[in-house]
Amino acid sequence: MLNTKKLAKIAALIIIAALLIIFLGFYRPVLLWGDTLYEPVYTGSMEPAIPVGSVVLIKPVDPETLKIGDIICFTLTEPTSITHRIINITDEGFITKGDANEDPDQWTVRKENVIGKAILTIPFIGYLGYFVRTPIGFILLILLPASVIIIMEIRNIVKELRKQKQEQTSKEPRKNGD
Repeated sequence: MLNTKKLAKIAALIIIAALLIIFLGFYRPVLLWGDTLYEPVYTGSMEPAIPVGSVVLIKPVDPETLKIGDIICFTLTEPTSITHRIINITDEGFITKGDANEDPDQWTVRKENVIGKAILTIPFIGYLGYFVRTPIGFILLILLPASVIIIMEIRNIVKELRKQKQEQTSKEPRKNGD
């Protein structure tokens, strides 16, 4: 049966692993499920459809398949991306607008600037992603858990070395007169 110390250790390792996975997901953006990307949303231009602090999953699509009403992610200048709704389609590209904005965007999104179409919104996760990219977030989610793991492993190594030394001393034959 597991004792309290072992349960606490397992729980700590699970928490550390979860934080590490979250950190790696947000600090070093990666592709999810093949070609699906994610984009954090830090402005309210798409509220209420996409709340501030959400993460939007973006699926690359052929721009020819997009239609009015689709929410797309696009770039105007690298590395900044924008997630807005298509309100009109012209020969030059897409006219977009944030749902919370009164006026359409002042630019036309060319088809080659479309990253993809929004397929899912996950509220509040974007705040965590933003936090992870700050120095304190890096310390709390990487350095601190890594330090805890290192300390725990050093303790285990020292304990094992003491145990081996103790076993070795108990196995040594005793000399006469001892």
